[in-house]
Amino acid sequence: MMPCKKTILLVLLFCAFHPCLFCDEAVGPIRQSVNPPLVESKIGYLTALSDLDIEPDSTRIFIAPQTRLPIMQDSGDFYYFLVKIDTSDVCCKIPKYQKYMILMDPSKDKSYMYFRGGIEAEIVPFLISSGEEMPILSSNDNYFFVAVKRRGFSATIKIPRDSKGVSISRESAFAKLSVEQKKKGLEYFNGSWMTPAKAQELRNSQLDKETLRQKRWDALKKQAGSGILILKDGRIIHGTYRGGDKVSIFFESQGDTLQYRIEDVADIDYEKAVSMGNLDSAATLVAQAKGRVDEYPGHARRFLEQAQSFLIKVNPSFTELMGKAMDLGAQVKSMNEGIDSSLKKKNLAIYNYEVFPAAILDYHLKSGHILAGKSWINPEQLCKRCSGGGEISCAKCQAAGKVNKKCPKCDNGRIACHLCEGSGHKVCNICGGLGEFLRTCTRCGGSGVISGYYSYPCGPYLYLSSGAVMVVGTVSPFYYYPNYATRTCPACNGTGRMSTVCSYCGGIGKMVCPKTEKCDLCNGVGFTKVMCPDCEGRGKVTCPDCKGKGFSGAAQKAPGEDEKSPAPSGAAPASGGKSQTMVP
Repeated sequence: MMPCKKTILLVLLFCAFHPCLFCDEAVGPIRQSVNPPLVESKIGYLTALSDLDIEPDSTRIFIAPQTRLPIMQDSGDFYYFLVKIDTSDVCCKIPKYQKYMILMDPSKDKSYMYFRGGIEAEIVPFLISSGEEMPILSSNDNYFFVAVKRRGFSATIKIPRDSKGVSISRESAFAKLSVEQKKKGLEYFNGSWMTPAKAQELRNSQLDKETLRQKRWDALKKQAGSGILILKDGRIIHGTYRGGDKVSIFFESQGDTLQYRIEDVADIDYEKAVSMGNLDSAATLVAQAKGRVDEYPGHARRFLEQAQSFLIKVNPSFTELMGKAMDLGAQVKSMNEGIDSSLKKKNLAIYNYEVFPAAILDYHLKSGHILAGKSWINPEQLCKRCSGGGEISCAKCQAAGKVNKKCPKCDNGRIACHLCEGSGHKVCNICGGLGEFLRTCTRCGGSGVISGYYSYPCGPYLYLSSGAVMVVGTVSPFYYYPNYATRTCPACNGTGRMSTVCSYCGGIGKMVCPKTEKCDLCNGVGFTKVMCPDCEGRGKVTCPDCKGKGFSGAAQKAPGEDEKSPAPSGAAPASGGKSQTMVP
C-alpha cells in the first residue's frame, strides 16, 4: 500500500508543477458553459436563479385559419407553439387529437405548422431554465421584455418586475468571463475557449470550407444564369434563374419553378457545363428538324441553323463532347443538303424561312421588295411603330398580360378576424363570457339555510340540520312552546347559489384572438392579378398605325402571282430567327 501512495503523491506533485499537461493544444480546446448572449443589450441581463414558470395573462388563445407558427416542441401528446400577442410571445399547446391534426400541416423540416382551420389552444407557462441568461430588450413599469431562444427561434418574453428568483446584471456573464479568459491568453471561437494559435488554425480551416462553398455557389449561380443546370443524376435542365439564398437556387423550367440545393447540382467546371448544355440543345433541335423536314422545310431550316449556332459554342477542349458535336454537325450538313436538293427539284426557294416559287422570289428581290409577315412590300411601306410585326407591347400591363388590382376585401393582405370581428378577444364558449358558473348550493340545497334550533325554557338547545322537530327531556306541554330560528348558509351567504370559476378561460370570460387574419382572396398579398383589359392577357395589342398589317398601303405582287402562294410556306415563329436567302 505504501509504494502505491507514494506513486500517487508523485503524480500529483508533477501535475501541480506542470498544469499545461491537461490543457495542451493536442488535447483540445477548453470548453465553458458560458456562451455569448443572444443579443447585446444596452439595458442589462436577467439571469434565472432557479427554474421559473412565467405565468401568462390569458389561459386560452384562438389561432386563426391560414396562420403559420413555429413549432417550439413536439412531445408525445402535444405540439407546443410560439404565438406573438402584441409585442411579446407566449407558449401554447395543442393536443394531438384527430380533430386538430386534420387542420394542421407541418413543414417538411417540422419547424413550422400551417393551420388550415381555426383552433383553440391553451396558453401554458413559459419555462425559463435555471441559469438561463436573458438580454433585456426593453422595459416598462410592470415588465421586462427579454430575448430567449427556443429550438432555433428567437422569442420576446415579458417577465414581471417583481418576479422572484431572477437577478439583474449590467454585463453579461460571457463579457465577465471574457475578461478572465483574456488574462489567461485564451480567446473564444466556435463555442470554445482556446489559444490564439489554435483559433487561427480553426479559423483558416473554416475559411477554406466557406471559400470552397462560396466557389460552388458562384459556379452554380453562374451556371444557372446561363440558363443551364447539370444535375448529379445526369439530367440537363434548360430554363431561367429566379434567385437564390446562398444555399439553394430557384430555377424556372417549362413553366415550373423548382428549388435546387448546391448538393443537387453536379460539381463540374462551368465551361464544361455550358458546353454540355449547348450540345443538348443542338441535339434537341436536330431531332425537331427531322420531324419537319418534309412537310415544313422552313421550320426544319430554322431548327438546323439554331442547332448549328449551339454546336459552334461547344468548347473544343472537351474532346468527349467534341466527338458528339461533330456527329451532330454532319447530320445538320446532310439535312441542309437534302432540303436544298428537294426544293431545287420543285423550283422552290426559302427566304426568311418562307417557301416561295423561285421566279416570284427572284422578281421581288430584284424589285427591292421586303417581306412583312407573308406580304411583299416596298421598304417605305413598313410600319415604323411595330417594325412590320402588326402588334406592339401592351403599355398597361407592360407585356405581362396581367395587371395588379387592389384586393377589394382586405387592407394590405389582412382582414378582420371573422370570429372576434377584430376585437382581439373571443367569448369563451363554455361559460358564455361570464367567467363563472352559478349552481344550486350543495350545502343548503338552494334554501339559503343550513339549520334551525328549538328553544325550551327547561331543555337544551338542539340544532337540527333537517328542520324536523325533536323533543328531548320532559317539559310541561301546557304553556311552554318551542321557538324556531334559522342560521344563514355560510357557503352561499344565504343566496342558495354558488359561483364556480370557469376553468376553461380562467374566469376571464374570453380568450385572446388575433385581431386580423390573412385574406383568403389575395392570399395575404394585398392585391390580385387580373387579366389585362387592354390586351386580354396576350401582352400585345394591335398596332394602331397599321391596324395589324405591319405596313401601309397594298402589298406588292409579282406578275401572275396569286393572292395565296402556291408553295407550302413552312413558316416558323417570327422571333429569334435570322433572315436568309436561298435560291436554287
